[in-house]
Amino acid sequence: MTDPARNDAASIAEGREAYRQVFDNAVSRLMSAAWGGNLHLGLFADADEPLASAQRRVKDRMAVAAAIGPGTRVIEVACGVGGTARHLAREHAATVHATNIAEAQLAEARDLGLLEGLGDRITFAFGDFHQLDAPSHAFDCWWCQEALLYAADKRRVLEEAVRVVRPGGRIVFTDLLLTRAMPAEERERLAAELKAPPIWAIEDWDALLAGMRFDVLERHDWSEHVALTFSRVAEALRSVRDAFAGKIGHDAVEGMEHRIGMQLDAARAGRLGWCFYSLAA
Repeated sequence: MTDPARNDAASIAEGREAYRQVFDNAVSRLMSAAWGGNLHLGLFADADEPLASAQRRVKDRMAVAAAIGPGTRVIEVACGVGGTARHLAREHAATVHATNIAEAQLAEARDLGLLEGLGDRITFAFGDFHQLDAPSHAFDCWWCQEALLYAADKRRVLEEAVRVVRPGGRIVFTDLLLTRAMPAEERERLAAELKAPPIWAIEDWDALLAGMRFDVLERHDWSEHVALTFSRVAEALRSVRDAFAGKIGHDAVEGMEHRIGMQLDAARAGRLGWCFYSLAA
């Protein structure tokens, strides 16, 4: 694999700090505005579809795979600003315990959840997906979207998922990928810009899941949708950049534009991909 196990406490703490540098600061509100309050990729029906509806299609597709319905108990890790938690509570009548290590995002998530009147179906709490503060077998589904690239030890994260989900429950996740054909120097540069540990190829995920003897119910390569997602985000970012530059500074805005641009270029070159897995616990 491209990412050897790094299960020591120092590596996990290092990864947590790197994640906070990206998501737990004043730029968080800019990211939320550019992504439409949903920091996730979209499945597009056509090239003209808005990002918001393409993002909803992903959530609904994952919800079907996870058999989510009224009263389903979901734990979402790395929940961003709570867009998925709100969707699952509102559209699927699930109860969601959403966790994140970025306090800035949690604060926005709580505000938005209360604004939509979903406080009785969603709880938001600080939580590191390497070691969750949750009882064993307490949930029907463990859910994560495009955040496992920040995990210092992906095996440990999935072991935690198995622990907190009831036997027979579902583990569903999407994640960004870098193809193995990508030159090592370029791979390392992009991972460093995103402040992520080495980002995996889909073959690495296949190998880990086979070694853990998961029953893989669904596996999809959705890489063709990545460039369109980042092009939509880049367009939205241009429309709000001036309003935010006065609040958080031109350097912060330009830094985000640079990161989005790098990901868009990599996606257009066929090097940045996206996968979905549904597993039986």
